[in-house]
Formats: sequence, C-alpha cells, structure tokens
Amino acid sequence: MNYVLRHGGALVLAVGLGGCTPPDPPVLAPAPAAPAAIAPAQHPASNDDMAHRPIDDAPEAVAAAAADVDSAPSVVSVALDHAGEVLIGQPFSEVQADGHWHSAGLHEATQGRCEYYERGTLPEGVAMMVQDGDVVRFDLAPIDDSGQVVVQPGPFGLRLDMPRAQALRQLPRGATAQPYGNDPEAGETLLWQDPGSDLAIRVEIVDGVVSRMYWGASGAVDLIEGCT
Repeated sequence: MNYVLRHGGALVLAVGLGGCTPPDPPVLAPAPAAPAAIAPAQHPASNDDMAHRPIDDAPEAVAAAAADVDSAPSVVSVALDHAGEVLIGQPFSEVQADGHWHSAGLHEATQGRCEYYERGTLPEGVAMMVQDGDVVRFDLAPIDDSGQVVVQPGPFGLRLDMPRAQALRQLPRGATAQPYGNDPEAGETLLWQDPGSDLAIRVEIVDGVVSRMYWGASGAVDLIEGCT
C-alpha cells in the first residue's frame, strides 16, 4: 500500500493563536488558500441551521435525560477548526512542548509524512492526524481502540453512541449519507462540507449509532483508512 498520503494542506485560519480561549462550537473558519478536496454540499448550509436534514428519515423521539450538574463531565470547546486549543493547520512543533503526547508509531511506516497523536493538550478521547508536520484532522476515538469510554462531544454536540436520527438532526443542512467504504453492510458515513471553507466533518454510523467521527481539513477527513 502506498504510505505517502496526500497532504490535507495547512489552512489559513482567522483564529488567533496567542493565548486566546477557543470559541464555542460551531466555528467554521474560512480557508481561501486551500481548495476543498471534496465537493461542497449541494444545498446551502448555515452555522445557525441545525434543524431538519435533506435526508429522508422518519423522526425518532429521543428522550432527554436530566443531567446531574455535579457529575457531568467538563466539556472542552470543540469545533471544525479546533479541538481544545489545537488548531487545524497549526504546525505540530508549536504544541509539541505543551504536554506529553502519545503517538501511534506510524512515523517510520509513513516515512515521516503522517502520524497520529493523542493526550498532550487535546481533550480526553480526541486524537489528531499530523501530515507533513501540520495538524489536519481530529478523531473522536482513542488511537489504539482501547475500549475507553469517550464522553467528550465532537462538533455540533455530536457524541459517540448517539442514534443516527439524532445525529442527522444536529448536523447542519446539506449533510449527505453514503455507504462506509465498499461494503454496504459495514455501516454508513454522514458527511458535511462547510461551503465557506475547506473544513468538513465525517460521522461513521454502525448498528444505527455514531461509532466514530472525524473533522478538520476536508482532504484529511475524506481519508477512510487514515495514515494507513
């Protein structure tokens, strides 16, 4: 297999890096210097449009569980352009000294072109893909599939194990559905491309619930097998 992956491209983000607190999600920063690697959504999308989807699905009632404020986990700001304080398009060298990072050990196999990292300054349960030295994608899942229960939400309030119908309601208008990979029995992918930037999110649905999600540069989000 060719381990030299296409570069998602460093994005020009209208976000200051100098000690600023990340904004509340969703923040969809424009990146005019990097063209989208996948086609934009066919329907106009809006950051404020979180209601109905163009995919025909029978609505399902989702019971809202009352949250215990004292026991609720802390939520770190996550949007399409960042996770915690780490930004899409940011050189890994800028955050490398900020914490202890755990890597997937793919540096040699990919000839230094691609690596996964977690921990450091990322929210718990979030990993990131680094291509050619730049952060290009975030994954809401441990890199070693350790079975860790991830409570941190992703963009738009999406969570692992969320029912498909609820995920569709929370994604912006224009999300599309397609089979996961070449096997229609393996699951389904929900994809939304921000029409105003090179940012996208891909949500994997297995057995009717969200199993993983990826967000960041659209070219990197579109890589189903990631670094491998």
